[in-house]
Amino acid sequence: MLLVQVVFCTVLYMFSSECLEYHGRLSRACVQEYYNMFITRQIPLRTYKYYHEDLVPEAFDYNLLAPQELSFGWRIVGGKLVDITDVPFQVLYGRYCGGTLLAPNWVLTAAHCGERDNLVFAGSTQSSIALGYPICSHFTHPLWNNSGLHKHDFDYQLLLLERPIPVSANARPIAIGSPQDIQTGLMIGVSGWGHLQYKKSRMQDVLRRVYVPIMSAEECKTMPDGNYGNITPRMFCAGYINGTKDSCQGDSGGPAVLNGKLVGIVSYGVRCAEARHPGVYSNVPLARDWIRAITGLPL
Repeated sequence: MLLVQVVFCTVLYMFSSECLEYHGRLSRACVQEYYNMFITRQIPLRTYKYYHEDLVPEAFDYNLLAPQELSFGWRIVGGKLVDITDVPFQVLYGRYCGGTLLAPNWVLTAAHCGERDNLVFAGSTQSSIALGYPICSHFTHPLWNNSGLHKHDFDYQLLLLERPIPVSANARPIAIGSPQDIQTGLMIGVSGWGHLQYKKSRMQDVLRRVYVPIMSAEECKTMPDGNYGNITPRMFCAGYINGTKDSCQGDSGGPAVLNGKLVGIVSYGVRCAEARHPGVYSNVPLARDWIRAITGLPL
């Protein structure tokens, strides 16, 4: 397939008044869609339900459940297997990172996952049989690794797909939550195909999910190692002081969900599920304006 090199340019309303360049590769099949989105700004009407719109509220409000009801599914590291229909927004970016479906042709993942992979896999509990969808272009946040505050600051990347992923019970976009949703003590659901032990296992073929509580920024900054002391407003921590429950290698870029909406991206951690080493997540609601500027979607 013939690919053409193009340069994207957009204005980031919150972060800069200048036009910033993005580099991507567009196939012929994607040129028209690119033209509609970025030149004419013609965004088709949404004809599908978001994940939270397709659920009964009691089915996803984890904070209404008693602790014993969640005990079987605490961690991806040795935790509960979950069907893709329970997390249909979950995708695999390349073979070593997660991602989240924001629209049929848009995926959000972590900037630190890089721009080297050309496929997103979706629609299956088993990663080995998930269908691959070619990526047209990568949009890494221009302030990624450039703020001078933390090496994982602005850890956001958007992926434009060559063709949309058909919306079904196995693949459904998720809406973005609000900054007010991220409150200390609330439980987030984190899913992925990542490792079960730090450097002692491999990417898993079957999807897993863990629930962990959001930690206050003040408490997180007292944790040792891992640059916790200089986390920025674009980050939040989640996990337990005694460890044991966490995301792990290969879950990076995957979703952190609260009450059916996306609030975080798995960004980094210090090993996996260790005491006083919570996971750190990129704050997705604070990136809403940048996501809107890139996608043109009414998120």
